[in-house]
Amino acid sequence: MPTIVDIQNLRKSYAGGFEALKGVNLQIEKGEILALLGSNGAGKTTLISTICGITTATSGRVTVGGHDIRDDFRAARSMIGLVPQEINLEPFEKVINTVRFSRGLFGRPADEAVLEK
Repeated sequence: MPTIVDIQNLRKSYAGGFEALKGVNLQIEKGEILALLGSNGAGKTTLISTICGITTATSGRVTVGGHDIRDDFRAARSMIGLVPQEINLEPFEKVINTVRFSRGLFGRPADEAVLEK
């Protein structure tokens, strides 16, 4: 199977000096199922956020489907589906309006033809 996510020597340090990711190396093959397990503060959310382009790594390299998450952000991000840990959207909004809004988060234009009502 081809590698779909390739992480090489990924590091993330915060301004206060905390090092959340310490040289992570990981290859995930297409079709593989993976679970990240660890205690609070182990870096699970930081790793996922970095892969998705939400957090910027201090150093290292991540590719998704062969696309570098920094150099080819749009192509890499188009291959990722993320269900957030916490929902920060309007709780009383209609689902269709939330979907309309979320298209813009991923650089997609408003297009009613692609939304299922």
